[in-house]
This record gives sequence, structure tokens and C-alpha cells, in this order.
Amino acid sequence: MPEPLIVGIDPGNTSAVAAVNLEGELKLLKSERELPPRDIIRILIDEGKPVVVACDTEKMPSTVEKVATSLGATKFIPEEDLDRRRKKELGEGNNSHEKDAVASARHAYKNLHRNIRKIKKLTEESEEDLDTVAETYFSRNPEAVKQSV
Repeated sequence: MPEPLIVGIDPGNTSAVAAVNLEGELKLLKSERELPPRDIIRILIDEGKPVVVACDTEKMPSTVEKVATSLGATKFIPEEDLDRRRKKELGEGNNSHEKDAVASARHAYKNLHRNIRKIKKLTEESEEDLDTVAETYFSRNPEAVKQSV
């Protein structure tokens, strides 16, 4: 079964995509000039099952929204733009785009950690796979993805 992923995307002339698993481990990091949404989607599907797609701004860019919608993933939007300090703390990579994408994914992961524990417990109690439970949980509980302050 594909591994559930929390994805961060930094769109632009040079776009970056990062994904962490439900343990918070970085599983994917890629940046490229003129990376269209269809290629981002293909890269993500090859890596696992995106269940949450995040950005680093309080207004989700249309490219990120398009990717999330196409994948059927739940959208995570921070209550306010992530500042440089937070991005530096959470991000990693070879350029600012990669660092922003990783920061977006890790920020979402940190805010969803309590929900992820619930998902893991539900998986243990049922015979369903983690990816199925995670996808169902986030799609049925969109309020769980709202950032808690």
C-alpha cells in the first residue's frame, strides 16, 4: 500500500515539493524550474499517497490548491504566513524553494500530530491500512486540519 504523505509545495518559476510521512520523516524533496502541477502530481503519486497538501502562506496559491484538489487531498493552510525564523527552523534543502516546501510540510505535520496519533490508534483497532484510515480521517474531518494556535 502507498505510504500516506503530508506534502508541502512552494510554487513559482522554480517550484519545490516536499513530503513527510506520518512519522515526520522527509520522504521527498525536489525542486525544478517550470515544474507544472501535472508533474508535481506524478512525482507525489510515485512516492506515496498524499493525504494533506500544505503551503506556507495564509492564502493558498492556486497551483497548490489545484494539486490538492486533483489528488483528493485535504488542504492545510497556516493561520498566518510562516515567517523566516519558522521556515529556517523547519526547512532544509539546497535552495529557498526547497526550504519553504519542507517547512510547509513539517509545519502541517506538527499541527496535525494529535490527529495523526488518532489515525494510528484507529489503524491498530481496525484491520484497515494506515493510508486508507488517514485518507478517510482527513477527508471526513476537515476541521482537524485547521491550524491550532
